[in-house]
Amino acid sequence: MKAAVIKEPYRFTIEDHPIPEPKQGEVRIRIHSVGICGSDVHGMEADGGARRVPGLVIGHESAGQIEAVGPDAGPWKVGDRVAIDPQLSCGYCYACERGWKNLCENGVTIGSSRKQMTHGTMREYITVPTRQIYKLPDNVSFDEGATLDFVGNAVHVLNRANSKLGDTFLVIGTGAIGLIAVQLAKLRGAGKVIAVDTSPSKLKLAEQFGADRTINPMFEDVLQVVKDETGGYGADIVLEMVGLPSTYETAILAAKMQGTVMALGFAASQVTIPIQALLFSEITIVGCTGFSFEGETVLKMISDGRINVKPLITHEYPLEEIDRGFEVLRDKTADAIKVIIHP
Repeated sequence: MKAAVIKEPYRFTIEDHPIPEPKQGEVRIRIHSVGICGSDVHGMEADGGARRVPGLVIGHESAGQIEAVGPDAGPWKVGDRVAIDPQLSCGYCYACERGWKNLCENGVTIGSSRKQMTHGTMREYITVPTRQIYKLPDNVSFDEGATLDFVGNAVHVLNRANSKLGDTFLVIGTGAIGLIAVQLAKLRGAGKVIAVDTSPSKLKLAEQFGADRTINPMFEDVLQVVKDETGGYGADIVLEMVGLPSTYETAILAAKMQGTVMALGFAASQVTIPIQALLFSEITIVGCTGFSFEGETVLKMISDGRINVKPLITHEYPLEEIDRGFEVLRDKTADAIKVIIHP
């Protein structure tokens, strides 16, 4: 089978690998669609490139069709269309016993080398345990199914936000997850949604998804606009989707007294925060990573049309053109949001 293997940052070789056989409790999936994640891009260089090292088969946002089933694979059968949860969990640790599989103490992510070399889905076939898959509704395409992971991240953030009807949301960073968060905030009954990004095209999409006010920090003062839009008090819920020191500072300063900052972004390994603003306004910071029980909810909401992922899929390439996919995603003038690769 064909597999895209990292040669150096943002450059790949297409290699011929053996087709894997499913073991007990596993299925083999013919991969049809794989999204390039922002973590795939900055993972090439962040932490010294340790998260995406040469020799790794990248890819974790994926969907495909079951081609073979191993022993004790339960009700799954050949031909089932599925989306893959890339968070491989052990099922027995403290976190897993409590349903927090995204926090599994022994967990790894496919397509990542952060904890250990775990090959991903930028290849024609993969085998995974059946607990990692979700059946696609008939009206959900493979491309849409491949959005499970990043949409799941957004749903998980909103589920942990403890928001109230009428709350003002500030979404800092309108990449794929941020744009889903805009939609979810409106579904959660937000009184106002304010979106921040430096990309005019992404801000335009945010407006289409329901943002009441958009801010480009290249041209406007984010804190002043938020103050003007909230009667001087700030946002009830701030969703930090970027992960830079400057954006975390903005998130805390833009939150109202006893407001909440949902921390998902981690472009930088460490950030500094304005501690006095945090303490004297009694702001809560809530860490978020991955998703746990939200998988079925994600696919049902996409199927029902309550979450719209189609406008986020801006570019598609065959596996042999994966280099081009990364070039487009890194090109700020290309207006790329989600690039899908078809192995």
